[in-house]
Amino acid sequence: MSNVPSPVIWFTGLSGSGKTSLGKMLINTLKGDEVPCEFLDGDLVRDFFGNDLGYSREERIQNIKRICFAAKLLSDHGITCVVANIAPFYEVRDFVRSKLSNYLQIYLEVAPEVVVNRDVKGLYKKASASGSSNLVGIDIPYDIPRRPDLVLQTGQESIDDSFTKLKSFLIHRGVISL
Repeated sequence: MSNVPSPVIWFTGLSGSGKTSLGKMLINTLKGDEVPCEFLDGDLVRDFFGNDLGYSREERIQNIKRICFAAKLLSDHGITCVVANIAPFYEVRDFVRSKLSNYLQIYLEVAPEVVVNRDVKGLYKKASASGSSNLVGIDIPYDIPRRPDLVLQTGQESIDDSFTKLKSFLIHRGVISL
């Protein structure tokens, strides 16, 4: 086993920006290249813990710290970790960057009106019906990343175009092969 941790590729962006879709595409590519890898999705981690945390700022941060810890363990044991999680606040992304030495932050930039129209999980429709959303990017601010390693314009380009850019970036960084 190498002393250099494996990469942690963390997709951040609003709900509906394409984090899970791109993450799954990347996992399939890595597995095709026989790279040991795992996928950590914020929703799946919440489900694993029985949704014991709510959606307050503090509870969101706690959930992200759980994901960071799991990603670090995987990375330290030679497993490339792909994470799909909003991670909406500067402070928590700074925390993650401080804990993961081989961390790559991929920001999926998309306008709020685009994700509202996509409404992949029905969150925006449900929030509109109830009058209270507690959604990041709607009534909880999303701090736009200050120094992402890559920005993908998922509101303006197709998922395939975004994935092509992602692959090119990861090839250049030595994470995946040609």
